[in-house]
Amino acid sequence: MAVLLVVVLSSCADPDQKLRSAAAQSARDAASEVSTTRLAVEQLRAHQLWSQAAGQIVGDAEKGVEKATSSFSAQQPSTETSTRLYEQVTKTLDDAQTAVTAVRIALGNGNLAAAEQQLAALRRSSADLGRIGELAK
Repeated sequence: MAVLLVVVLSSCADPDQKLRSAAAQSARDAASEVSTTRLAVEQLRAHQLWSQAAGQIVGDAEKGVEKATSSFSAQQPSTETSTRLYEQVTKTLDDAQTAVTAVRIALGNGNLAAAEQQLAALRRSSADLGRIGELAK
């Protein structure tokens, strides 16, 4: 019984922990998809991947980022601190989704140069998501 009480009390001690954990999980999921997109563009640029395959990979990555974004956006911040975190994470996820979508559109139009222009945004998003992914540790 004492163990159950400790578990219940520890889960109540920090109302922001659930949001931090959700943020970290969504960020890790999105970071994986952003890295996949970046790698697809780099491999296509190096002629190590066909455009059709790259388009499919990026399309799947876009769905993954959308899922991570949607999962996090369903969270309910309960404090001022968690509201600030929610806004920051939501913006970071939106930026990542925008970059991945831009790559998908560029590849769909056969415009590798436009896809390559998103590499800096993809790297930035990956780094930002990586930092958020460390929140639950």
